[in-house]
Amino acid sequence: MAQEKKRLSKNAKAALKILNDSKLLANAKASEESAASQEFKAESSSNKPSTAIKARPDKKRG
Repeated sequence: MAQEKKRLSKNAKAALKILNDSKLLANAKASEESAASQEFKAESSSNKPSTAIKARPDKKRG
């Protein structure tokens, strides 16, 4: 006999829905970004901050 498929729980259905929605959003964002990147290209793509990275000073306790 063929085995019957188990029904998904509510949590599993919700997780699948969230996963599918996120995939659709990711695809939509990727297509928008690719279209935007074709229209405009930045000359310098370095993302370095203008100031030096300094260590945070120790907090005074007491």
